[in-house]
Amino acid sequence: MTLKLIEYGNAVPLNVEQAIIDDIKKASSTWRKKLRLKTEPIVIAGNVQAGFNIRAIGVAGFISVGAYTIEIAPKFINHNTLGSGWQSAMWRFLMYGFKVRAIGDTSGEIGVEKGLIDFLANLYIASLQGVGAKGYPLGYKETRYDSEFVKGRLDPKRYHTLMPFTGKVGVISSQLTRDIPTNRLLKWAGLELARTVESKEIRKKLISWADELKGVSSLPPKIESVTSIKREYPHLIHSIEIAKMLLEDRNAGFGAGKSTLPGFLWDSNELFERATRRLFDEACHPLGLSVSKKAFPLATSGIKKMQTTPDIDIRSGQTSVLIIDAKYKVKSENPSNEDFYQVMAAGRVRGVNTVALIYPAEGLGVTEQAYKPYGIGLPETVVTLTVGLQSFSSKVETNILIQDIRRWIEIRSKTPVL
Repeated sequence: MTLKLIEYGNAVPLNVEQAIIDDIKKASSTWRKKLRLKTEPIVIAGNVQAGFNIRAIGVAGFISVGAYTIEIAPKFINHNTLGSGWQSAMWRFLMYGFKVRAIGDTSGEIGVEKGLIDFLANLYIASLQGVGAKGYPLGYKETRYDSEFVKGRLDPKRYHTLMPFTGKVGVISSQLTRDIPTNRLLKWAGLELARTVESKEIRKKLISWADELKGVSSLPPKIESVTSIKREYPHLIHSIEIAKMLLEDRNAGFGAGKSTLPGFLWDSNELFERATRRLFDEACHPLGLSVSKKAFPLATSGIKKMQTTPDIDIRSGQTSVLIIDAKYKVKSENPSNEDFYQVMAAGRVRGVNTVALIYPAEGLGVTEQAYKPYGIGLPETVVTLTVGLQSFSSKVETNILIQDIRRWIEIRSKTPVL
């Protein structure tokens, strides 16, 4: 059974036994700790007699709890806001934030009725198309075995078998194998998706594909052990990036041990910050500007120091020209005093003329509203900038969005076009 929620949306009734509620609460607590959230991402109210209500706060994605799949659509990208293409826009936004490079070329079957996990599984299957014919990467694996010939080097743990002579010696040598981290990552991701999808047809495709990698372990590797294979196996770039994205958010620390939950959740606030930083980085590059995020001293009292860390610091060389903070919230008529003070303080210590607060919104493109702070000193201008997340519906619209942001940077930073 699939329970469909919208992040920060209305509570949805859920009539189940207490044991299921307890499992959902445990899953929520696990993901809260893993994502380092301040509050529970899944909130349940009510009781068995009157029935339960469930809401999602600050996260999007999907998790499986027993026979239930909880699907959480993002607040600004869902069927109500974007219509039938919302899943495509959502996954493009997600992959953009996770720095998946070729999002415009990776596509799956798009259907209104498909769940989030089925949609992602289709993207994964599409990214693996033709891999059986083009081949999987190979590597060398150190193996211990008995041999009639000395290959590699003698196994010191088998010295005691050298006498009396048996016709074979224990050796250690490198053998060519497909059981390497890259293939283990791909197989693990395919089988994890197969565990969670609703469609039997998609599950069958994933399991059938995984059978191609016989002899390859399905245990996930350490993500740092998956090396770049861009030159030798370019047809696997998309699938590896999707698999890495899944692995990064897969294991959730819980208590003294480790608990793993089928599913994929992301912190919407963090994802929005990631995506906006990439947007500004791609917009700034042709202008000869750079983007960074680092802490700066804000004030001092003797040996005690206060710091501020703006989300986006746009620089020309070592000089800051724009300071921006990303806020994943609905933009009100005016920004909150707290947000206003925060970005003003960062602008003051960096000595920039203009600072900005950036918000997500429905629709396309970029809109701004400028404020002139009272008093003397920098910054002289505070801008609220809204970014329409429907711009992630296609590669063309995303490129237009980057160009709009580039023009805005040119105006606000007074940066000449190179």
